[in-house]
Amino acid sequence: MIVLKVVQVAGFLGSGKTTTILKITKRLSLNGMKVAIIVNSLGGVPVDGMVYRESGLKVEEIGGGCICCELAVNLANTLRLLKETYDPDVVMIEPEGLAIPNQVRSGITSTKVKVEPSPILVLFDITSAEEWLDERRLGHLIIEQLKDAEIIAINKIDLVNESTVAKYEAILKSLNSSAMIVRISALKEVGLNELIPSLRVVSGT
Repeated sequence: MIVLKVVQVAGFLGSGKTTTILKITKRLSLNGMKVAIIVNSLGGVPVDGMVYRESGLKVEEIGGGCICCELAVNLANTLRLLKETYDPDVVMIEPEGLAIPNQVRSGITSTKVKVEPSPILVLFDITSAEEWLDERRLGHLIIEQLKDAEIIAINKIDLVNESTVAKYEAILKSLNSSAMIVRISALKEVGLNELIPSLRVVSGT
């Protein structure tokens, strides 16, 4: 049976999930892979879905709630329908910014389709690092996301200096010592040559 590879790109609002998925999808497509995208939105205008469609990509949207909890069944069904109707090699999932990655993975593996989840990727916006790790604000949620990560991508490194990146990389390692940490600028396509092989979606990686 052919296995459907599923990549979850998690992270809080503004971490760069849409840009990262677009850049990864572009490279996978150039490698001859057929990619579909699932976008989760809590409501309002599904801007991310429109961005993907404008890039000519196959997109399915799951709205009205978070796919890590009440919409987990919808996620499983969406994966099954994508496999039956589009038959992609890889499905990229962009969860809502508040989603808990391990709960999203439970929805992925509950589908009747044979899936192979990639390591959980969580993006960290280095330009918002101080605010994001402040437990008086949203730090408790973001830290929970980071602790679920198997890969942490420090994003937007082109916008800060080396000492800032090094400082927060050490903090992230203390929060999740088992996660692989990579430095990227999704917008500038920096670090993607290291990140993409770690997702284990391309044959031979």
